[in-house]
Amino acid sequence: MRWKSWILSVSLFLSLECVISLSLAEADVVDRIVAYVNDDVITLSELNERTHEFIAMREQNPFLPEQDQSSQAIRREVLDGLINDRLTAQEIARLEIKVSEAEVDEVIDNIKKENQLSTEAVEAQLRKEGMTMEDLRRNIRKSLEQNQLIQREVRRKTVVTDELVEAYYQSHLEDFQEKERWRLHDIFLPIRADATPEEGARLYAYAQQILDRLRQGADFAATAQRYSRGPGAEAGGDLGFFSKGELEPVLEKAIETLEPGEISPVIPTDRGLHILKVTDVDQTNAKSLDEVREKIRRLLYQREIDFKYREWLSGLRERSYVKIVD
Repeated sequence: MRWKSWILSVSLFLSLECVISLSLAEADVVDRIVAYVNDDVITLSELNERTHEFIAMREQNPFLPEQDQSSQAIRREVLDGLINDRLTAQEIARLEIKVSEAEVDEVIDNIKKENQLSTEAVEAQLRKEGMTMEDLRRNIRKSLEQNQLIQREVRRKTVVTDELVEAYYQSHLEDFQEKERWRLHDIFLPIRADATPEEGARLYAYAQQILDRLRQGADFAATAQRYSRGPGAEAGGDLGFFSKGELEPVLEKAIETLEPGEISPVIPTDRGLHILKVTDVDQTNAKSLDEVREKIRRLLYQREIDFKYREWLSGLRERSYVKIVD
């Protein structure tokens, strides 16, 4: 598990939020209450801070789809996420769910082992993320508490039968047929949504200069570390493996005929420009039901957990006092 992926997954697990645009006028407003949740409150500053954190995370991943929502709709979705966070925290306190320091230590030890990091390296990486070790411990504790809550309220009531597993396999046969996967390295140059055609042309020319250097023998990983503003840049632009259908169509079309070691042209997208290198092509053999039975069971189990958790959370919200202040 990569460090960046773990940090992102913990952050997303602890907060259900999305991007909103903040006006200058709003930034000048004195802090105020935006919602009451039983005996607790959510303030405007909390809403703004959580939003800025998520904006920063999204900017690190150009492959996330664009949000086609109004600022008002997005703002409400973020606030709903904060309300749900408060409700689950209150329920954790009511049920007296506790996580020991030893349990937190065990997770940190696993992070260090999986990423081959020393304590000093973990602390250094946290500083790059704008976090401290205490922040990490607090996030882990919250995550473990929420896991216990889900276990108590949802998991023990969830069963996936063999019939459901077999039905899923039959209806998704194409997913288990022979397929090709590409391991990709990426150099990504973002472009602002309001960039002028002239700015776009200058960025394209800049990307073409980078591509020319690569075709003249420059090391792709070192070049990505220097120029890329996309995910995995610090690891030389390594994005891992992608199967057909997992990339944006324009990116997939650009690499589908490339052999390992070959580099794509400059690829324009709505979010910016990509230069992709195929470093490996993996041919995956067809899988029988017996080979994938437990994998499917885990997938269906997690889907059912997610559905029942949302259902449980909706019921908790109906039983609680929640008032949003306009």
